[in-house]
Formats: sequence, C-alpha cells, structure tokens
Amino acid sequence: MADRTSQRSVHRALILKELREISRDGRFRVAGAVVLALLLATLAFGAREQQSVKAERAAAQATADDHFRAQDEKNPHVAAHYGTYVFKPSGVLAFVNPGVDAFVGVSLKLEAHKRNPLEGAKARDGTALSRFSRLSVAQVIELLVPLLLIGIGFGVWTSERERGTLRQLASLGVAPRALLLGKLLGLLGAMALLLVPAGLLGTAIVALLVDLGGPGTLPRGLALVAGYAVYILAWVLLTLLVSAHASSSRAALVTLLGLWVVGGLVVPRLAADAAVAAARAPTSARVAANVRESLTRGLPGGPDREARVSELTEKLLERHGFLGAETLMDASLLSGLELQAEAAFENEVIDHHFAVLARALDRQDRFLQLFGALSPVVAVRSLSMALAGTDGAHHRHFSDSAERHRRELVELLNTEFAERGGALGFDYKAGRELWAKAPVLRYEQPTLGWVLGRQWPSVALLVGWLVLAGAGALRAVRRMRVV
Repeated sequence: MADRTSQRSVHRALILKELREISRDGRFRVAGAVVLALLLATLAFGAREQQSVKAERAAAQATADDHFRAQDEKNPHVAAHYGTYVFKPSGVLAFVNPGVDAFVGVSLKLEAHKRNPLEGAKARDGTALSRFSRLSVAQVIELLVPLLLIGIGFGVWTSERERGTLRQLASLGVAPRALLLGKLLGLLGAMALLLVPAGLLGTAIVALLVDLGGPGTLPRGLALVAGYAVYILAWVLLTLLVSAHASSSRAALVTLLGLWVVGGLVVPRLAADAAVAAARAPTSARVAANVRESLTRGLPGGPDREARVSELTEKLLERHGFLGAETLMDASLLSGLELQAEAAFENEVIDHHFAVLARALDRQDRFLQLFGALSPVVAVRSLSMALAGTDGAHHRHFSDSAERHRRELVELLNTEFAERGGALGFDYKAGRELWAKAPVLRYEQPTLGWVLGRQWPSVALLVGWLVLAGAGALRAVRRMRVV
C-alpha cells in the first residue's frame, strides 16, 4: 500500500513538474494561444457557414420542387425531359473538415435518358489561391497541433540530460516507466488546456445545432473526437520517442520537424498522386462518351440497342398480358411501354459505365488509405473526411441516391403516359394533379457503420501508429542514456 502511495506521489510530482516547466515556457503560451484562437475561430465560423449553406440549399430545393409542381400542362414524357433539380446537402460535420465539398458539384438536373454530373463546384469560381485561403478545424488539428507538440516537447528528455537532472532522477531510483508516464501526462495536460475548450465548443455546436447534419451527427462527432485523440496521443508518444533517442535537443528538433514535413506535407501529396496513377479512373467526359456510344451500339459483349430494347419490351408486354396482341393495344400504351423499355436499357448502360467509374474511385480510396502506414496524417485525414461526410464516397452515395430518385420520377411520368394517354398519344397532357404526385428526394447520410466499414484500414493504421509509438517510446526510455 505504501509503495502504491509512493508511486502516485512520484507520478504526481513528475506531472506537476512538467506542467510547471511547460507553462513557464513563453513559446508555449504564445503558440498555444494562437492555436487555441485558430481552433475556436474555425469551429465557430465553420459551423456558421455550414448552417448558412444548409439553409441556402434547402431553399433552393424547395424552389425547384415548387417550380416542378407549378409547371403548365404538358405530355408526361415531355415533363420527364423538362426535369427538375436536386441539391446535395452538406456533410454532417463539414464545419470540422470540409473535405472535397468545394471541389465537387452541388446541383444535379434530373431528366429522362440522362444521368447528369453534379454541377456548381465552389472551387471552379475561385482563383488558384482560393484553395489555400480557408483554414479548417481539421487542418489545425492535423498540422498545427503536432507542430506545437514538437515545439514544447522536442527537448523533454534531451534538456533533462543536458541540465543533469535526468541523472539525478535516475539516482533516486525512479523507474523509466514512471518517468515516461509523467512526461506523457504532463504533455497531455498541456495540450488539454488548448483542446478541451475547443472540444467543449464543438460539443455545444453539435448539441445546439444538431440539425446541421441530422440524427447521425452525434455518433459521428464522438467517433471523430476519438480518432483525433488517438492521433494526438500518437504524436505525443512519437515526440517522446525521438527526444529519448536524440543525442541533443537540436538533433531532436531537426528530426521531429523533418518527420512533420514529410508526414504532413510530402506523403499526403505523394499518396494522392500515387493513388490516381495506380487506379486510373475515367473522366466525366469519358464516361459520358462511353454512355453515348453504348446507347447507340449496345453494351460491350451484349446485344445491340434495338435487340435489347425489343427484348425488354417483350418482357413488359408479357407482364401486362399483351404479348402477341400488340394490335389490340392503345397506341399510347404501346408507346409508353416502349418508353419504359428504352429507359430500362438506358439504365443498364448507365449502371455499367458508372459502376466502372465507382470501382476505380474505390480502388483509389483504398490505395490512398494504405499510405497511412507512412504517415498518421494520411490515416486521420481520410478518416476525418469520411466521418464528416465530405469525402468522395459520400459524394458518390448522394449521386447514386439522386439517380434512383430520377428513375422513380421518370417511371412515374412514363407510367402515367402509358396508362392514360389513350387515343391522344403524345397529344395527351397531364396537369398539376400529376406533378403533385412527383416523389420528393429524402436523402439520408450513410450510417456510422457504413463509414467505418469503408475506413477500417485508416482506423487500423492510426491505432498501429499509436501502438508502435508507445512501444518505441517505452523501449527508448529504458535504454536511454542519462549522461
């Protein structure tokens, strides 16, 4: 019992010593104040901007829906060509990490026979310098917090050795593990002075403005906090590891800054370029050209357009009980079924080519995540964007949901034409009673399980960095020279 009390006293003394030394360091006070101010400012402005974006897109969506319902009388298939617009909601935690939101489209036109790309990317309206003009919470945590850690922790062991106090601690019989724990908790305590206020503000934003992203915001937010906690702890342990190995404070600082530059700036850029090179994805223009070609000739290895449309038409005739009795049908019903068959063929073509694109982009994502083995920044950045709902996978998820909505809308209009056109054929016109039946897009963000299922390599690599840094720091402290 006495030994445990003594150990606790030693730990408490070591922690208080580290906190006292760090708090007296003018570099920590200045740099810490700057980082804290940046964190609070980016959280507040990011949340305000996301709330504004959500309101703008909701108003635009309501206007588009009202415009479609208020259109004049026209043939239902003509209305399908007339189409409507849907607007992509912002990511659930975009105020933390905006991800790729500025580089992908916002609005999407839904019309017959086409799957259009999203348009209105914010980055296209900016200058080349605009991409560097916005600092996010994620960037502050991923780059500036480790830099602050390096600034206050690079000499945590070497300065003790240079002053001779490390030898005194060793002569008192303080175990290396106790020394490591004291240094670790001291650095974490200093960082808590900066990160806890920012974390409380972020929690308040999520609690008070939970409608920013819907009911899935809170669990994603908690997972994001856990991910960043692991990331920061890994950097603390890495700093302790390097400082214990280094021969001098200058060597420790140079080594840690080199790791920060390579891991935070060089590897992420190389990872993005390597992922694109390793899994070439067709451009939007190439996909559109492939779709047009297949709509004319048929899918590769399959029947041509006319044969496939005829096959699909026969299936529809059989389903409606008119196979072999086409002459007994109303012309509009036959035309409506043919339109449905053509739409089914077009959907097959669209699904084929967009699946090729999706598989290539998924390969790029997986390849990029593997670079988390070279840098914890890559791992936490990939996980952060996914949890914030601002990565490429979420963009494709919305695009797929919008495509299903487009097909539902086109099928409703074509069915109306087939069943009610009668002898009027294409002269038949529907009114607002039909437009009012048009489905409304109710997009729901994927679940947390869906995100973690796609991001398990990043999670595993981030935890791996933590374990390896911790084991390395403990081993280095046990073998560390005291003089």
